Amino acid sequence: MDALSEGPLSWVMKKIGLVSSIFAVLAVSALVVGCSEGEVTKADVEQNAMKQLTANVGKPSPPITCPGNLKAKVGEKLTCSMPIDSKTYDVTVSVTAVSGTDVKYDVEVASAPRP
Repeated sequence: MDALSEGPLSWVMKKIGLVSSIFAVLAVSALVVGCSEGEVTKADVEQNAMKQLTANVGKPSPPITCPGNLKAKVGEKLTCSMPIDSKTYDVTVSVTAVSGTDVKYDVEVASAPRP
């Protein structure tokens, strides 16, 4: 039985070295200091999401690509992507708190690839 037949998240965990105690959707938080004009730049979102994923799994994250900036407003979401073995997984970034120029957000990796 290959890892993909065990389920996409199981395969993702094995592919990037996640421990089995991680739940069905990986959620991490990032704190970005110094967002400007009410947005976190695309580059900052991508870099911080990869940094937090790497910190959680102990191995380098696959590259995460976002379509644009993230608005610094609680509830705002941005759907980014992460390639793994020729399949693309959604990475949803959701703003959970904003205090001045500090923006906190969760990063969730989908349990299945895009169709």
